[in-house]
Amino acid sequence: MVLVISIVLLVACGVVTWKFGSDGSARFLSAATGRVGLLMAALWLAWPSLKKPARWLPPGIAVAGVIGLAVIAVRPQLALVVFPAIATVGAITVFVRGLR
Repeated sequence: MVLVISIVLLVACGVVTWKFGSDGSARFLSAATGRVGLLMAALWLAWPSLKKPARWLPPGIAVAGVIGLAVIAVRPQLALVVFPAIATVGAITVFVRGLR
């Protein structure tokens, strides 16, 4: 229940600062709280499936995907570099898993 309340408050704070703020710091606060609130809502919805790992997904790909998403969230311009890097890590992981 506390998680749901915090998600609603973060999204509401983002909407209020977006609507009534005019300077750069209000835009920054709006974007930050809105993104964090939406991310927490997505994780809350996906929590039951996150408790058990997917057997078909190699762990290296999952870790590379999370790191890649974090890099893209910070610097969207690096998407052209991150996607091939994730594909390379995935190919190496599949190859190493096939050797076992």
